[in-house]
Amino acid sequence: MVHIDVKKVGRIPDGGGWRIHGKGSPQAKAVDRAKRRGSRAGYVYLHSAIDGYSRLAYTEAPPR
Repeated sequence: MVHIDVKKVGRIPDGGGWRIHGKGSPQAKAVDRAKRRGSRAGYVYLHSAIDGYSRLAYTEAPPR
């Protein structure tokens, strides 16, 4: 038997998000500028499959 799951997780910008650097930091402002330019933000969906007998697992994030 194979177990299949899909999980929605948020994308984290390179260098970390505002929780690491603070809301008014230069890094957070750079991320805000990148969002306005059309950088890929939002969510990614992880597809996972696990074999019930051998416990072999496979996960991938397919392109949207």
